[in-house]
Amino acid sequence: MGWQHTIYAYPILFATAVSLGLGAYAIRSRREHGHSPVLLIFGTMNVAVAIWTGFSAIKLLSTTPEVKFQLYRLLYVGSELIAPLLLLFALAYTDRTDWLRRRVVVGLFVVPVAFLLLLFTNPYDLVIVETRIVKIDGLVVWRAENGPAYVVLSYVYVLTLALLALGIIAHQAVRLGRSYLPQAALLAIAIVTPMTASFLTSAGVAPFDHDGVNLVPATAAVSSIALGIATFRYQLLDLPPIAYSTVVERSPDGVLVLDSAERIVHANETAYSLLGLSASIVGQPAHAELPALDVTTASSRTVEFSSDSGRTEYLNVRSQPLRQHDDIVGWVLVLRDVTERRRRERELEAFTGAISHDLRAPLRTTEDYLRLLDESLEETADEDCEELIAVARRNNRRMQEMISGLLQYSRIGPSATAFDSVDCDRVVSAVLETLRFEIEEQNATVVVGDLPTVSGVEHLLRRLFQNLLENALTHADSGSPEIRVTASRRDDGWRFRVRDDGSGIEPDELDRVFDLFMQGSGTDPESGTGMGLAICRKIVEQHGGTIDIDSEPGEGTEIAFTIPDGEQARTRELW
Repeated sequence: MGWQHTIYAYPILFATAVSLGLGAYAIRSRREHGHSPVLLIFGTMNVAVAIWTGFSAIKLLSTTPEVKFQLYRLLYVGSELIAPLLLLFALAYTDRTDWLRRRVVVGLFVVPVAFLLLLFTNPYDLVIVETRIVKIDGLVVWRAENGPAYVVLSYVYVLTLALLALGIIAHQAVRLGRSYLPQAALLAIAIVTPMTASFLTSAGVAPFDHDGVNLVPATAAVSSIALGIATFRYQLLDLPPIAYSTVVERSPDGVLVLDSAERIVHANETAYSLLGLSASIVGQPAHAELPALDVTTASSRTVEFSSDSGRTEYLNVRSQPLRQHDDIVGWVLVLRDVTERRRRERELEAFTGAISHDLRAPLRTTEDYLRLLDESLEETADEDCEELIAVARRNNRRMQEMISGLLQYSRIGPSATAFDSVDCDRVVSAVLETLRFEIEEQNATVVVGDLPTVSGVEHLLRRLFQNLLENALTHADSGSPEIRVTASRRDDGWRFRVRDDGSGIEPDELDRVFDLFMQGSGTDPESGTGMGLAICRKIVEQHGGTIDIDSEPGEGTEIAFTIPDGEQARTRELW
């Protein structure tokens, strides 16, 4: 068997090598990240391209007609499989997995199998009418005149499937927007280049002519380069649209998806708008766009930046890992514009500060005048007068306590950056030490079970336990009340219970116990402000949990609340 040298073989062999490399990469990715139809079909498609281009290169380099003829038939084993695999890849890549049923897959390969059977048997010259050997610039070139079966079962069928795949990818690119335009454009180049070369060859347009060197396999080099760029530059296989949802794209929040190398593989339109970007950031490292964030730590934080107009704006950025088979394969960042919210918070802070000053000042003045009045009437005031002054002073102090409670309530709103491990045993012990005199005065017994360490804001959890224990002591209904504090494990975190044996709450009042300024019908109006349980609810909600109450008159009250596990609590909206 003779051989010949030609530069036309180089791009074909290059396409073979790249296709084998892409196929191996897809197989390795499938082993590392789990079975995926996208990876399986992509890998198989590249193997088919390698068979086509590999046998095409050997056919071109050989000078023996019999060998050229056998290689001509073998190369179609690869080329006939490319079109159906390409359509299946387009369906899987665009999340049309409901089409990947067995009958659909088998149906797509019926025509290629039929063509290959006819090719190797060639009855009535249906596929190959005649063959000839031509010499072009010293090269021995084998060409064939194709029959009607070739035109219908190969050329037309391949062209139809390729156009369908191109249409599916183009539709997906238009629907998803700029994030997938680079990938779609490269896929389009990979599809259109060999199609165009095949059409020009059929039309006899130079240098693609019938009796020249078949340049269609050489154009596969362009296709393989496009696929390589799409795979490694734009992460074609890392996080394809199979994980994409229209809800994400239309979300009012910005969404960035990162791969394991912290490169951006998807950004919805809202993300571009919030970051003030116009050019595509797919393929860019995340720290280039969000340098102030550790994007690979599950968290929720607010970042400040200056817009193009010079205005200071704020973005709340939440980061969550993407896991597959217990491995982190990427991250999702959710961006929310909280500029207006920050402005309202600052206005509220200024308002509450002004209220605190403007209301407390006259109350302090009133307290001073009442004290002076009490002193001036010390010797002449009768019992009724003294009682009136005492009531006025108690009401004045109660008003000051209510203002303090409102300020505390309005200022509860931690950010996730304040979250830390909180030892609830230590927190409750500190609260009990603070309430030691009240406990001793009422001869109360406080039984504390084993309490866990949770993720939260320590000073808020301390206030939570203190409010609940103070509430239990306030509503004690016996000479030696007993209070129990326990915790139990739940799937999503911990459930705490604070139970007392006090007077209980009337059933028609249970729905309103967590409202502001709510006090029970049997409660002494001077025993509190009615803010305690409202503050407790807000603290629990800020930690991503829930709080409820169970009580019967004369039997006592149990207040239960949940604190989710750290990762779940951190990723909630903590505003």
